[in-house]
Amino acid sequence: MKKLKEFSLRHSKQLSLLLLSVLSLFNLYYGIIPAWNRINSDFPNYYVSSKLLLQGKDLRNIYNDEWFQQKINEYGITEPGKFSPFPPPTALIMIPLSSLSPFTAKRVYLIINLIVLFFAALLVKKISGFNLINSFNIILLSGAALINNFLFGQFYLILLLLILLGYLNFIRNNESPAGIFWGIASAVKYFPVIYIPILFFKKKWKALFYFAASVILLNIITFIFFGSQAYLFFFRNVIFSHLNGELSSQSGYAVQFQSWNSFLRNLFIYDPAENPYPLISSIFLFNFFRIIIFLFFPAAAFFVLNKLKMEKEFIPASVIILSLVVFVLSPASATYHLLIMILPVVLLLKLSAGKNIFLNSVILLLYILTGLPPLLVSKIASHSSLFLRYSRLWLEAILFFVSLRFLLGMKREENYLRVNLRSEIPNGAPSVKDL
Repeated sequence: MKKLKEFSLRHSKQLSLLLLSVLSLFNLYYGIIPAWNRINSDFPNYYVSSKLLLQGKDLRNIYNDEWFQQKINEYGITEPGKFSPFPPPTALIMIPLSSLSPFTAKRVYLIINLIVLFFAALLVKKISGFNLINSFNIILLSGAALINNFLFGQFYLILLLLILLGYLNFIRNNESPAGIFWGIASAVKYFPVIYIPILFFKKKWKALFYFAASVILLNIITFIFFGSQAYLFFFRNVIFSHLNGELSSQSGYAVQFQSWNSFLRNLFIYDPAENPYPLISSIFLFNFFRIIIFLFFPAAAFFVLNKLKMEKEFIPASVIILSLVVFVLSPASATYHLLIMILPVVLLLKLSAGKNIFLNSVILLLYILTGLPPLLVSKIASHSSLFLRYSRLWLEAILFFVSLRFLLGMKREENYLRVNLRSEIPNGAPSVKDL
């Protein structure tokens, strides 16, 4: 039996190394090498905004797409870009690299991302208890998310690192750094705001203070350079349109968004150019189903969180549920956004490890498949049905419901064990205090 176990462990490690090698080569060929040799959007959006800020340019018109595109071209970049819908602190990201030429900056940024990948894997290892090879594999299995982060010069791998750092400090009761890491991340991308209810529920006031202070400080810095006009435009015309799935210079029907807004528009909203043949032309049905969907998923999340509020696993469970509900309801999801799904997936795998091998495999499979459609389905998407073209949206919704089912099942299992443990203790048995 011992030899069989050793054989199994040895072969398991060999398979993990083989998977790591294959995934690394895949990312090298499709992501790292192309990213090294050319500049793609969205890198110019970060680079040019930082360069404009560093040079003290007038940034009142930064949310004007035509003006910003002109600035991109002036710096010798031919790729299309825009600063909208980024919040103003996004312009701080490339400050250390903006003195370099665009091509050099892109390569240095790629190297930074590779370093960040290594540290993100270390943090996944610390949070999950998995070995380093499997921690790397979990990140690499994000597929198109990681590849496109490299290729487009995106920020989401660094965002993942900040989120992981915040979570690790949070569960270790290091409130100040947890608040700072999540606050910095929230100032640039909105996603970590979902952790605020967890901090309130757990009464982590110091973490909340540093969270808010980080967001405010970064916005004060950028306000000095942007001025009130750009900030007013952002709050009046950008942020709420973004949350409603309406992005400047982009179609609300775009399948790439993988959102309910986009899907329902294609089903119910007629447009002579973009959607001449909706299933049913009805604004009422569009609004009706959107309201139902945007009420149903948060209600389901709240129901399960309320059931788990007194459980010892409430923190990882709340991170899982709130993260996944945001993904399902995201107004404009992109492939590289899926990098920040890694934390909830890692927590799911950790909680289900050794309890339900089948469920553990289902969770992992759903996670892998969310990263595959852009690579496998893109060539046939234009010829496939509308439902197939939104495969990532369905996969995210299924993962959400599977997670709720697992977490509720875990609570029932723990309650069952408690009841049975009490029933097995004789009435006359001594208590711990008596002993």
